[in-house]
Amino acid sequence: MRRARTRRNAAPVALAFAATVPLLGGCGIQETDVIEAGGPASFQAFLNRDDDMLLFFRSPDGALTPVIRTTEPSAEEHNLSETAGPVPTEKVVLALLGGPRDEDRDAGLSTSLPAARPGATVEVDVLPGGKVAIRLPFALRGLSSPALRQLTCTIAYSQDAGGEVAVQLTGQDGASRSGTCGLALAGTGTRGARR
Repeated sequence: MRRARTRRNAAPVALAFAATVPLLGGCGIQETDVIEAGGPASFQAFLNRDDDMLLFFRSPDGALTPVIRTTEPSAEEHNLSETAGPVPTEKVVLALLGGPRDEDRDAGLSTSLPAARPGATVEVDVLPGGKVAIRLPFALRGLSSPALRQLTCTIAYSQDAGGEVAVQLTGQDGASRSGTCGLALAGTGTRGARR
């Protein structure tokens, strides 16, 4: 007796399913192939080079992680309408030397760089051939490889949207290092957070 009820209940369900399938196919929506539309979104979609700076800090696994920071224009910059353009590299480097903010530390980010002394200055010379020379307010000798990469990538991306700049660093001790960032961020899934 139970089997008969099960079969009777199954019949209306099967009939309803059979009636629905042709309706779904006839709604006019054609099946399409997957269309490639470029790589995955990256932080660069959110970076406004006129108001933002890109700083590189260390993640817990030791890799470099970009952080987007919106700048606050000084009173002098606010009054001058001609200051439109990328944030000056001097300002970007001093922000990097200021270290990660509390929210960056909460996300596990750190720095390998020494903190800048109050009143410290950074000198920037743009050289021909896609190069930039930076004079830093601390000794360069003894800096770790991660610290040098933080500086190089931050400077390279402040000078060029793709980070394609050769960077020459010179410290107060006269030591110098040259290199490129070598970190292609667009489409790699590297996370960047606005801070």
